[in-house]
Amino acid sequence: MNYSKTLTSFVTSKNLWHRLIEFDEPVRTVEQASRQVDAEKIVKSIVMVDSNDNPILALVPAKSMVSHKKLKKFLDVRDVRLASHDEVLRFTGYPAGGVPPFNNIKRVIADPQILKNERIVVGGGDVDKLLELRTKDVIEVSNAQMIDIIQTSMSKPT
Repeated sequence: MNYSKTLTSFVTSKNLWHRLIEFDEPVRTVEQASRQVDAEKIVKSIVMVDSNDNPILALVPAKSMVSHKKLKKFLDVRDVRLASHDEVLRFTGYPAGGVPPFNNIKRVIADPQILKNERIVVGGGDVDKLLELRTKDVIEVSNAQMIDIIQTSMSKPT
């Protein structure tokens, strides 16, 4: 399936400025992506699952990690965990590694750090594509809640 085609059709239907960035191979790391885009503009779409089995999409700068502790407190749940690859596809409609901020998950939480750039680069639907968008469009269309969810130290996720 061509997931990026579905994604670009969606952003076009919303009249959003966008730029699809294609790679010759799957992009699995920030280092790989930074060969064609500024790493400071990359925002990860991380699929999490709470203790009630509800999916959450966390939007954070590429070099940051989600604080499980902050997310649990904000959501008022017992626990949160990363979704499995199968869950990512099932919950979002996109494969892990290509998840954009616009997908089937309705609960989107964005860390305010993503606002430091006017444009951000996000998953492009397929693992060999990224998508550049205006940050304000991502926040508005995804209906993201702005909450500090970044882990402050690089130790074990809290």
